[in-house]
Amino acid sequence: MKQHYRLIILGGGTAGISTANRMLSEDKKLANDILIIEPRDHHYFQPGWPLVGSGEMKLESTRKPMSRVMPKGVRWLQEAVRHVDPVKREVKAGNRIVKYDFLVVALGIELDYDAIEGARESLGKNGVCTNYIYDLVNYTYDTLQNVKAGNIVVTKPQSKIKGGVSAENSLFTMDEYVKDHDLDVNLVFRSGSNEIFPVKKYSDNLTAQLDEKGIDYKLEQELVEVRGEHKEAVFKDLGTGELHVIPFEMLIITPPMHGPSVLEDSGLLDPEGWVSVDRHTMMHNTYTTVFSLGDASSLPTFKMGSAVKEQMPILVKNLLERMDDKAPSHKYDGKTACPIATEYGHLILAEFDYNHMPEESTFLNQSDDKWLFYQFKKNMLPIMYWYALLKGKV
Repeated sequence: MKQHYRLIILGGGTAGISTANRMLSEDKKLANDILIIEPRDHHYFQPGWPLVGSGEMKLESTRKPMSRVMPKGVRWLQEAVRHVDPVKREVKAGNRIVKYDFLVVALGIELDYDAIEGARESLGKNGVCTNYIYDLVNYTYDTLQNVKAGNIVVTKPQSKIKGGVSAENSLFTMDEYVKDHDLDVNLVFRSGSNEIFPVKKYSDNLTAQLDEKGIDYKLEQELVEVRGEHKEAVFKDLGTGELHVIPFEMLIITPPMHGPSVLEDSGLLDPEGWVSVDRHTMMHNTYTTVFSLGDASSLPTFKMGSAVKEQMPILVKNLLERMDDKAPSHKYDGKTACPIATEYGHLILAEFDYNHMPEESTFLNQSDDKWLFYQFKKNMLPIMYWYALLKGKV
């Protein structure tokens, strides 16, 4: 393996793979001069996991071997990143040190179950579930099928998270499951956020849905402890500091999340722990040979695959300009999309920009839940993900 590459991409997730494919399609001279550093054996279609947890998708369809999605013409170093030095322009991964001319950081986001006392040791038993770990997603649906009474509690942390509306997708579809099966079960939603949704057009509809469905929801309530054997969830009121205990038969945890900890001493992160980039060009605010997109970046939008779809083509154009010693001239406006299933077969498609203004791609009112939108998420989105977005064809 070479010791120096024109471009190194850290991470083989959605952002990393799609960027590599797009770079190769835009400049074929980069063949064999792009290195992706990624330790995992498999690549995952994670937007499908809430649907798996609700019984609407098969888990096996959401992953492929990493070797099958790696672009032809890209070298793959299957190691974990250990250190990055943007001054020397070198990366240490495993026991290797490789140098670069340009770097794209697409390391994703880190799940922090340990921030919740008792959470990690409770997962996968006593009704404690999560839709963020591949091996535990089937347990979510198995548990749902066995709940006959009591509370199903869905949580969402105050921190930024990937798949920003995963909790809501679980909440609404499970509510319909409970009603369809005439179960004596209460749906409870506790969110550390201070708002249901940041865009008023969609927030108004979602709030109305919560009220109409009789879902018990409260904001600024952070999950701080799980007592698995006692089936109790402890929440902290972020306004008063008071603790509240809610009993559960089923608990679906969305854990707090943070940026890539391996970069803490690299000089690449902002004070909040995200890769510090210009919100429009995605070039690093200090190091002009470094770019970032997706979940690891400081871009102030929802961390969704749909955001990567909008960011990636713009980043590639700007990166190619930098490779040609030009200033990046293309601008990302923050557009992203959040598909929120309000029941089996119906979905709100929230699309908006940095200013939290709707930027919708259809002539329909996307704040109304539509059958068409749900069918797109369930049946078309996986196909578009594997064969268009990952290929850099958007």
